[in-house]
Amino acid sequence: MYDDTRCEVILMSGLPGAGKDTWISQTHPDLPVISLDQIRREHGISPTANQGEVIQIAKEQAKVLLRQRQSFIWNATNLTRHLRDPLIDLFAAYGARITIVYMDAPLDLLLSRNRKRKHEVPEAVIRKLVRKLEVPTLTEAHHVEWITAKQA
Repeated sequence: MYDDTRCEVILMSGLPGAGKDTWISQTHPDLPVISLDQIRREHGISPTANQGEVIQIAKEQAKVLLRQRQSFIWNATNLTRHLRDPLIDLFAAYGARITIVYMDAPLDLLLSRNRKRKHEVPEAVIRKLVRKLEVPTLTEAHHVEWITAKQA
């Protein structure tokens, strides 16, 4: 099949503490990363506040890179198809090849890692996110990877 994509966007998906940042730094240290957590910190926006401004800033950053045909990573939890679909539509509209990388980890490992994070997520929030999780499927992107974290 003819591939007319212009760049690649890697859409990260996974619960807090699943290892998204570590995977990115180990596998793609050269790619720009659009991180919703980083945008929140830079703009002083709480994770519990309305996230509309965070998403708008991130989408504008993505559009700049997409217009430049620059591959990049979108780093956020992206736990439901409802959250992933509009992003995938945006990336596809610019001719990007889309890969979803889903990071999975057992709850006890997520909670353990979370307690060691500089910016800890409240445990109640993680437990709530677990209940909302919709694991990405092969039908959502050009390529989907599922990576399971191992206990350390």
